[in-house]
Amino acid sequence: MAVSEMNFRTALRQLHGWLVAGSSLLALAASPLHAQPAALDQVVAIVNEDVVLKSEFDARWVQIQQQLASAQGPLPPEAELRKQVLDQLILENLQIQLAQRAGVRVDDNQLNNAMGVVAQQNNMNFEQFSELLQQQGLYEATRDAIRKELIIGQFQSGAVNRRINITKQEVENYLRSEAGNAAIAPEYHVAHILIPGNATDTRAGELAQLLYQQIRDGADIRQLAASRQISGIALSGGDLGWMKIEALPTVFATVVPSLTSGEVSEPFTSPNGYHLVKVLETRGGSELKQDQFLVRHILIKPTEIRTEPQAEALINAIYQRIQNGEDFADIARQNTDDPNSMVSGGDLSWISDGMLPPDFMEHVKSMPVGSLSAPFRVQTGWHIIEVMDERIQDVTEQNKRYQAEQILRERKFENELQNWLTEIRDTNYIDIKDEVLTGKAADDTNADKAAAEG
Repeated sequence: MAVSEMNFRTALRQLHGWLVAGSSLLALAASPLHAQPAALDQVVAIVNEDVVLKSEFDARWVQIQQQLASAQGPLPPEAELRKQVLDQLILENLQIQLAQRAGVRVDDNQLNNAMGVVAQQNNMNFEQFSELLQQQGLYEATRDAIRKELIIGQFQSGAVNRRINITKQEVENYLRSEAGNAAIAPEYHVAHILIPGNATDTRAGELAQLLYQQIRDGADIRQLAASRQISGIALSGGDLGWMKIEALPTVFATVVPSLTSGEVSEPFTSPNGYHLVKVLETRGGSELKQDQFLVRHILIKPTEIRTEPQAEALINAIYQRIQNGEDFADIARQNTDDPNSMVSGGDLSWISDGMLPPDFMEHVKSMPVGSLSAPFRVQTGWHIIEVMDERIQDVTEQNKRYQAEQILRERKFENELQNWLTEIRDTNYIDIKDEVLTGKAADDTNADKAAAEG
């Protein structure tokens, strides 16, 4: 791929994702996110039942020019750039339409969270970011643009991931490969101290034990290493940064994996002297133990024929029946609005974080085993829950396979995304009206010129 094409595609991706990834507020203030249609606007493309306006194209074109201002090397011809910018707008418009038909929605909580991310990446809190946008008259336009980005992202993820199939054999092959083992291996943030000497050097051994106790009592191993000398004995070492096992010094390779985050090793020796190693942090890796809860519940939701007060009254009546001794499972089978647990008497089996909405899980985790909750309201509706048991489950093998599958899925996603975008573009009605934007007029002029010369 030519440098110019890479620069342009990178600019398009950056522009498409700037709201989620965070961008310069100066650039945001300089060019509106969504230009208001002019009094005499033009339709440059019809996309099914919607249109792309020239004002939208012009605003996007200005942004692309800003993105490419610092690009290195020659750029593609302007006609080609304009065609690609228009194509990007068409695809965005089309995806929004398809997402709306599929019922994809972004609520205010999701929107505020996304705006909070942008604010943090611009060194502001949510309130400061919102106030700045309001001062610049960009608040509503920014929220609309972020909402659009979130909708497109959710719709793409669902539509494209359904097309990707990762087989068990692919996962197994990847886990057996050197690349797979390296990708899911944990990383360790390590610091260490070396006290020169040998196994018979009493002073060095005593200092190593002293420093070990000080670090266990809260002393900073990096500050001790930086002192370079204690009790007349030279020290070396410090912060080694983040490392995978294969990158660690050989003498540390058997010690570090046995340490938890924040733990320091007892002094050990090598030909160079006495070592103390502390794992400051860990990240990645497949080892995982989960708190799991055995739960059953009853869900009552407001419906078209049941108002919110009626739903609340019903859940309270059910709670009183359980308190009076009626069987939880029988009541759940007869009354719950959760079709997935209705037959099992409300039994959700073993659940853990991430399996159910966070607001529901917060109630579960706050309850002791054997307890029954009073009715409570969360986003999904009114609930009564009973926590029947709790356990810590080692899910390392499942987590290892999950990580491998996600890596393989990400590898396939971009290619499948492009195939999907091509398909939806080819199977929906698109009529480009402006010949200058498509480059058709320029192509015709060049053909006429060539014919005349011939």
